[in-house]
Amino acid sequence: MATTTTPSGDQNRVNFDSEFCGRVPLNQTNLTQPHGLLLVMECESGRLLQCSENSSDFVGLEPAEVAGKLFSELASEAAFELLSKRLHSVREGKFPLSVSINGRSLLLVVEPVDGYVLMEAERLDIEQRSFVDVFEPLKYVMAAIEGTEGVIEACRLIARELKSFSSFDKVMVYRFDKEWNGEVIAEEKEEGMETYLHQFFPASDIPRQARELYRKNPYRLIPSVNYTPIRLYPVLNPLTSSFTDLSNSNLRSVAGVHIEYLRNMKVEASMSTRILKGGKLWGLIACHHRTPRYLSYQDCSVFELLSTFITAKIGAVEDAQAARQKAEGHALIARLTEAVYASGNLADAFEAQRDALLGVLEADGVSLVHGREVNSWGDTPSITDVHDLVYWLQTHNVQHLSQEPSLSSVFEGGERFSEKASGMLALPIVPERGYYLLAFRREAVRRIDWGGNPNEAIRFEADGKRYHPRNSFQLWQQTLTQTAPEWTETEELIADTFRQFLVEYALRSAQA
Repeated sequence: MATTTTPSGDQNRVNFDSEFCGRVPLNQTNLTQPHGLLLVMECESGRLLQCSENSSDFVGLEPAEVAGKLFSELASEAAFELLSKRLHSVREGKFPLSVSINGRSLLLVVEPVDGYVLMEAERLDIEQRSFVDVFEPLKYVMAAIEGTEGVIEACRLIARELKSFSSFDKVMVYRFDKEWNGEVIAEEKEEGMETYLHQFFPASDIPRQARELYRKNPYRLIPSVNYTPIRLYPVLNPLTSSFTDLSNSNLRSVAGVHIEYLRNMKVEASMSTRILKGGKLWGLIACHHRTPRYLSYQDCSVFELLSTFITAKIGAVEDAQAARQKAEGHALIARLTEAVYASGNLADAFEAQRDALLGVLEADGVSLVHGREVNSWGDTPSITDVHDLVYWLQTHNVQHLSQEPSLSSVFEGGERFSEKASGMLALPIVPERGYYLLAFRREAVRRIDWGGNPNEAIRFEADGKRYHPRNSFQLWQQTLTQTAPEWTETEELIADTFRQFLVEYALRSAQA
């Protein structure tokens, strides 16, 4: 285990997530994984534009015998009519359809795209679980999730039950922070599998483009990292004269760097399922297996359904917590408002309602600055330092609510008072006149357990173009100093509501 102590202002780690990884195209591979057959069909005519070159494995026909044919010729007229009916009734998203092509029973997962249709086929001759075998545990898990009281408890439950259902060697629930680093908040694993519970992974492990694909697609299955990619035939889509966009295809081939990443983790199969909140990617359910592991569409759909259910649960829990916090904050604002109008002076009112002032801003100290006059409560920097901070805010034209969780990283000399005021939330009242309310938070030394050294997340070759993921995921501990806990989105909303009252009060006082 390696350790390092880092003043927050000395963090020089390159953000490969935005600098490099986020620019690598993932949807234009023109290659697929071999566990399914990909068909590309023109919407109106039903003509098959392309197919993956493993068609003989699934329908006993060579690619040249499939591409260019009408769907109705390979399946049946009735199958095409049913497909057309479904396509006209489904506005967006994927749907399953059972068909027979050349005497082979297939399940198609169909998705309409602009002008054409993507169809991913899997064999139906593989033994499937019965409806009862799937529904009964699913019904139990959904009821159990509903009965949980917190996010962590619900995530632990989903990890345990999905591991039991899928038999993956490890199931983890992974939550993103503001910088898109991920933390493993729940984990269930077999003996011999390395634990990553409570460890963080840098944003470059799941770069921007990959996160966007996860947001759009419910799950991503990689049955084996040791596969040979399958090309599309013909290479170019005849309709667009370009590569077919495989953004929403579960069969889309995997980027080589991710395959290498999984191998470095000693994983041969993986599955990732999205967790959304408010339409944004909140986290992932990540499953790993030490040997190849295939899941049917039916089993993958269980993951999709449970991820939707856990998404709703997380949203409900976090929204309820935010609602309670807002109610408490607004009650404190009401107390402060009443005190201000009763005294006719902000400083006097804040002195009388000191606890409410610190509480509404969730702060260890607060300074009210009006020109050269400074009034402070709790732990704050010196008057001189407060004046310097106001000048710095004016120089940077801070007109709206703004927070800095590590002043020493942006304000020269901030390390002098970092112990009592590492973080600052600025509430501009009349900023051009140096009228501010500043909230401060004490230093909170933080230890971060990383899954491998985040400074070595990517290793470039000599040409500076080809790159590889890190080899080691050994625990690497980082201690952050001169930083404070960030104000949450809800805390910022409450503070901004208070700021709006202060702005209105200042305007009325100036007109009186």
